[in-house]
Amino acid sequence: MDMWSDPNLTPFMGVTAHWIEATEVQTPAGIDYILKLRSDLIGFHRVPRRHTGEHLAVAFLYVLDRVGITDKVVIPISFVSFC
Repeated sequence: MDMWSDPNLTPFMGVTAHWIEATEVQTPAGIDYILKLRSDLIGFHRVPRRHTGEHLAVAFLYVLDRVGITDKVVIPISFVSFC
């Protein structure tokens, strides 16, 4: 996910998806798989109003719901401890 604004300061969110596509291939030794890394732009969404974490999360989930992959997404999150 990335956020930016156009020259008129209209904010947009772009969302890309990355996955591994497995193709099954029959070989003399048996079944083998060819793995291919894939990626695609799955959403380009105007995000009006403030860019709070909650608002961005709602916009991001909207894109995931629209393409029907919400239950297939893994989002790595790191926690930072402040002393």
